[in-house]
Amino acid sequence: MIAPKENFAPSIIPATIEDYPTIQNMARFYVYEMTRTCGFISDDWHCPKDGLYESFDFKIYFEAPDRFPFIVKIGDELAGFVLINKVGVSPNTQWNMGEFFILAKFQDKDIAKQVANMIWQKFPGIWEVLVIPEMSYALKFWRKTINKFTSGHYTEDYKLVRFDRDQPNRFIFTFDTSFIKDKIPIKPVISKAETSHIDAMVSLSNAKRTSYEKAQPQFWRRADNAHEKQTEWFHTLLNQPDHILLVAEINNKIKGFIIGRLIPAPEVYNPGGLTLMIDDFCVAEPSMWQSIGVSLLSALKEQSKQKNVAQLLVVCGHHDEPKKTFLEKMDLSIASDWYVGKI
Repeated sequence: MIAPKENFAPSIIPATIEDYPTIQNMARFYVYEMTRTCGFISDDWHCPKDGLYESFDFKIYFEAPDRFPFIVKIGDELAGFVLINKVGVSPNTQWNMGEFFILAKFQDKDIAKQVANMIWQKFPGIWEVLVIPEMSYALKFWRKTINKFTSGHYTEDYKLVRFDRDQPNRFIFTFDTSFIKDKIPIKPVISKAETSHIDAMVSLSNAKRTSYEKAQPQFWRRADNAHEKQTEWFHTLLNQPDHILLVAEINNKIKGFIIGRLIPAPEVYNPGGLTLMIDDFCVAEPSMWQSIGVSLLSALKEQSKQKNVAQLLVVCGHHDEPKKTFLEKMDLSIASDWYVGKI
């Protein structure tokens, strides 16, 4: 007899080595489910001659200290499993949804969403969830579930991951659950930058320069005295009437900043007012663009409304996918590309 819907309350139970065979057995059904959309990628997804699908050996999740296996149950009944690790595409990743499976019986009961939410609340930090492009149903589920859990504060990229020879591409969702309490992101405090904020702003900017220099060593090669020069420059900008400097704080720590400069358009163009040019715009972690970044840019736009500003111009490195994704979600579009080369 199927239990009433109100009794479909999942629990996630840390698995022990005794649960290893159980998870491997359920993994056969996990692979079978995946063949619905991945079955034609390669011969590896063909049904074996004995009719029993085989999964990867998940024993490492019971042996390595940085991996965490869980059994999912509804009451006393098995309902699936979740395997968590710390191996992400980005070096900033703290938690990765290694494997996630809910048995077919419970797949239309919101069990998967509840389990995912419980896992994210249990392990606060920067998360990655990777989805094979062919798995459209999984992509739809993760996009909807992550969007609701984070109130839209996440990034979504499509990247080459290289660890899968048959399908080397993945959709990658990145988000930070350390800013989420009861599913509501903690809102940053946005304020005008002050002298006491400069050191933190320069540190964030220096971290950005370090990553940008690796992507394009010619254009973004750092000067030996970059830290001192930028500190001096930011102090100067604090008192410039054509500049707006804002910082974002959470728990009294600077997590991002933005600097907007009011400039007229070239005389051959007429956008209808001033241009708000934003070059220095940093957040502490890439996953913060959809939270910290949104708050900073929204606050800057609000302060610009009384200054005859007609358009935004935001500078972004071509390689900076998290920031580019954020800007596109803010309804900004590319107006020009710069090409750099040695002489």
